[in-house]
Formats: sequence, C-alpha cells, structure tokens
Amino acid sequence: MYSPDQIKHIHLEPTQRCQAQCPMCDRTNNPHVGKAELSLGNFMQIVDIDFARQLNSLLMCGNHGDPIVSDDILSIFRYLRVNNPKMYLHMTTNAGARDDEWWKELVSILGTRGKVTFSVDGLEDTNHLYRVNVNWKRVEHSMDVFTQAGGRGIWVYLIFEHNEHQVEEAERMAKLFGLEFVRKKTGRWVQSYKGKKVDKKITAKGNEIKPPINPENQNKSVNSYDKLVKSHGSFQEYLDQTNITCKSLATNEIYISAEGLVTPCCWTHGRFYKAYQKMGENQIWSFVDNIKKINALHTPLREIINGNFFMQLEKSWNLPSCSNGKSVVCAEKCGSGFDAFRDQWK
Repeated sequence: MYSPDQIKHIHLEPTQRCQAQCPMCDRTNNPHVGKAELSLGNFMQIVDIDFARQLNSLLMCGNHGDPIVSDDILSIFRYLRVNNPKMYLHMTTNAGARDDEWWKELVSILGTRGKVTFSVDGLEDTNHLYRVNVNWKRVEHSMDVFTQAGGRGIWVYLIFEHNEHQVEEAERMAKLFGLEFVRKKTGRWVQSYKGKKVDKKITAKGNEIKPPINPENQNKSVNSYDKLVKSHGSFQEYLDQTNITCKSLATNEIYISAEGLVTPCCWTHGRFYKAYQKMGENQIWSFVDNIKKINALHTPLREIINGNFFMQLEKSWNLPSCSNGKSVVCAEKCGSGFDAFRDQWK
C-alpha cells in the first residue's frame, strides 16, 4: 500500500475505556471490548522518535474509548510535541471528564498546532439522551475552561430528532465559547451487515434515538440507500461491484489501537470486534495469519506496514466479489457509489 517512510498521519486510539454508553458506539454492550490502554512507554515503543519526526499530524479518537480517560494522553502528546514541534495534534472527546488543570495543561501542549473536537449532541436537557452517562455541567465547564485558557476547538453536533430543534442555539453557544461549530449527519442508520436501514436505537436508559425529521439534517447516503439496493439488487451486489479508493492510502495514514493493533484505518480495526459476531467470524480475520504480526507491541511498526496484512487487503480490492475475498469493509467505507461517512459533513 505504502512504505513506512511515507506515513504522515496517525489515528490513535489510546484507550478502550469510556464513561459513556452511546447506543451507536461499537463499545456499548460489546463483550469483546475490554479496558486495553497504551501507556507512554507502549507508545514510545511503537512510535520511536524518528517515526514521530516524519509525521504531519496525529488524531486521538477511538473506536471504543474516549481519549480523555487515558492515564497517559498528556504524556503522549508532550512526547510528540517535544520531538516534532511542527506536528499537528488533535483529539476528539465527549468532554465529560477531567479537572481544570488538566484542560489547561492540554492547551499548553497543543499550542497553536493543535485542536480539540468536542462531540456534544445537544444542550443540558438533551445531550445525555444520546451521550448516556455524560454529565452536562462537566461538559460545559470543560469547554469553557479549555477555550478560556486559549484552546482552539470544534463543537461537532450529531443531529437527531430529539435535538434538531436546538442546533441554532448550540451554534450560538459555540460562538460564545469561541468554538467552530459543525453539524454532523450520521450515517449509522444503515446496518449494512443486515442489508437494511434502522429507524431508531434504544439506549441503555430506555430512550429512543431517531433520525432527524428535517431533510436538511439527514445524511444523503442514508436516504439513497434503498435506491442503491434497488439498482444493484442488494447491498452485497453493490459491494461486489464497487471500485475501492482507499481513504487512508490517499492521506498516508495508519490507525493504531489501544491494544496495539495496526491497520490502515479505524474501520478495518473495528471489524475485529463486532458485538453481533463471535471473535474470528468477521471476514477481516481472513487477512491475518497471526494477530501478533499486526500488533506493534509484538512486531515493529515498520515491519507491520510492510507486512502481509496490508498487502493482502490491497490485493483484495481487485477481486471479483467479496465471496472471492474482496474486502467487505473496504468496499463499504471506500467504495465509489456509497459514502455515508463523507455525507456526514455535507
């Protein structure tokens, strides 16, 4: 796919721990997800100084955990900043933890070459409906302390039926904090493994989470899903036929998980631990001959990038169908005719 010295961006999941129970998160009610976490020592073992110096950016945002609950996140950021002062550092969080001094220290490390994305989906009376167990007062205070200390950030707002009436009010609040505001139209209403869409999710607290009613707040790919299925006969037929253009290859990016696994992206990693499947059932396992060979705590990072897993994934893109070995997850996320991820931001 690419050589180790071409890597310019790392997407890092520092921990699998999180205080929230968001109903569309792969962590919620997932028996395969534990409490794995990378220490500073682990990270330095994986990303040595020479590798850190070749990077342009690093994003902390997990499949299963929230970076702010990681014990060593500030130490990892500081290690990167010291060894690569020009590197751009970015973190995504629900903002529902940490004290004032922690946030101020984060600002001092990020400086002008870093940013925090606050994933906040409503106001005091609605944010907790999706962000289950996240305390609003802590969220609000964290954003205030961070920005008052000079931090640069983005408020990303997932739009649902229960909070779409508050979008404009939240945007005004973001401006008061000095935060950029982004409306996010989630594509997670498509359950591609079942070949259908869903019209609601039930949270751990028993609340129904539904898609927004206003068409302007809806994901265009989700809305065109039925048409796509009709034109191809099934979603599986679409996956078999679609051309794959890898997003990670285009940006020279790799993903490193909290347990040390190295994959091209968070989507390929996420397939290892799907709640609805037994371990080893997902097709992604067929590309792995030994899991330690893609774990950077056991195998050097450069060796993994040059290794069989990345090579076989890329080769699969030109196979005639998924039943013949074409990567399902690559076809879903980087296929040419359906991109619910891209349309979240439109």
